[in-house]
Amino acid sequence: MNDDQTARKAKVRTQFNNIAADYDAGPGCFAHFGRRLVAVADIQPGQRVLDVASGRGAVLFPAAERLGSTGEVVGIDLADEMARATNEEAARRGFPVRVQVMDAERLDFPAAAFDRVLCGFGVMFFPNQEGALQGFRRVLKPGGRVAVSTWHLSQAREIEMILHEIGGPAKPPGWITEPEELKGLLTRAGFSNVRTDLDEHPFHYADIDEYWQQARGTGLRTALDSLDAPQTERIRSILVERVRPYQRADGFYVPATALLAVGTS
Repeated sequence: MNDDQTARKAKVRTQFNNIAADYDAGPGCFAHFGRRLVAVADIQPGQRVLDVASGRGAVLFPAAERLGSTGEVVGIDLADEMARATNEEAARRGFPVRVQVMDAERLDFPAAAFDRVLCGFGVMFFPNQEGALQGFRRVLKPGGRVAVSTWHLSQAREIEMILHEIGGPAKPPGWITEPEELKGLLTRAGFSNVRTDLDEHPFHYADIDEYWQQARGTGLRTALDSLDAPQTERIRSILVERVRPYQRADGFYVPATALLAVGTS
């Protein structure tokens, strides 16, 4: 790993440690698409599953529910605060699962250890995406299945667009938004029978404040918290107009679209 990749990884770790407490605040976008990813992975009771980049358990918990008492799901995350908070939540819910602090590009598991490997909205943060996915394939049993999600249009896309228009930070390198792009990545990593689907769902926000706060529970946190008061006021005023088409009597219903990809080892 070169110095640039090491720096990117350290930045991601810090970023997600800082947002762990507020991650997936609001309508539960990650939780919704986590359940969808578990569904397309076709997890069966009794299997052994690895959840990479567990975050606050959006994939981990529905996987545990589907596996039942005879299966096992193991979670890993680069950010120790994410792991700590999710382990506390697992204990509170009574799930016999645990998230380990581990680098997704250096999986510390033997070959052919899992029936399924899942990664919800994590691969775009890996400096070496193809290498990471080759690692996923290494720890999968022959005929095992990988399931990966990225954003086609994120739940905070309106704020992302405004930030871009006013000269804010660009998306990090490696952001994957198109089905063929994600399919190509999995294929190059050695997976077969790769399928990608667009999955859209509207999410309800009571008001602009809730939409803003859920964006702070994502990777946009650093950019939003760095704004001064006039910049914040300007962006929020533009945002009011941007989300007006989604307004209903009880708030805003803003759609988000995930890419869900599956492949066979």
